[in-house]
This record gives sequence, C-alpha cells and structure tokens, in this order.
Amino acid sequence: MAITTKERTELRKDLVGQGYHWDYIDEWQPKVSLYRHRAMISPSGELVSDVGTKLDNLPGNPDYVNRKGRQGLYPWPPGDTCTCRWCATREPISQASQSIAPPIEKAVEKVVEEDRSPRRGKRRTGPWFQQS
Repeated sequence: MAITTKERTELRKDLVGQGYHWDYIDEWQPKVSLYRHRAMISPSGELVSDVGTKLDNLPGNPDYVNRKGRQGLYPWPPGDTCTCRWCATREPISQASQSIAPPIEKAVEKVVEEDRSPRRGKRRTGPWFQQS
C-alpha cells in the first residue's frame, strides 16, 4: 500500500507525539513486542490483561503501531517515569494492582441544558437528563 507524502508526514507526527523516534517510519522492524500501558478490563469489570503484559510477535509497521499506541500498547515497558498518557493518569505500578478501575457508583452526572430551539418545542426528559 503506497501512502502519499501528506499521509506519511501525518503518520510520522502521530508517532513522534506518542513517543517514538523520528526515524521509526523509515527503519521499522517486521515484528515487535508491545507492552500494555493500560489494563484491559472486560465489560463485566474483570481484569483480562494487567499493565505491563508483554505481547510478542506483533506487526511492526508504522500504521499498526500507531493504532495500537492509541490503545495503550507501546514497545517499551511501563514504569513510574513513563510519560505516555496512560501512565500519567494512573497510580504507580505498585498500587495499580490494588485498584484497576474506579467504582461505577462514583460516576458523576453530567448537567444537560434544555434545548429550546423553535423546531423542538418540548424539553428533553428522562432519567439521564437533569430535572429542573
């Protein structure tokens, strides 16, 4: 698959923004090992894969690595000094195993303003909208 110069520049900018070296797009390896910087949790709340899990033999092409970087998979192991967005928002690794996700009961309700447009004459109602 051939990419244009503009697409190549945007991909390089994304990769550099995620912490990859400037020349990664030119010198990528066919297979890489990626580490989880974000815990993988099932919809029922169970831990599927913990932070620091190593995944071997994944494709190393820049497109794939860029997509996986957005999901919290990087070629360097996570640590307390890691500056990726996933490590910056979580507790230190020693405490991460004790509390992976915040409890669902502590969710904050979002205030939604009324829609008073002329086309929609009635207010939004329901359990997820603020009652005033």
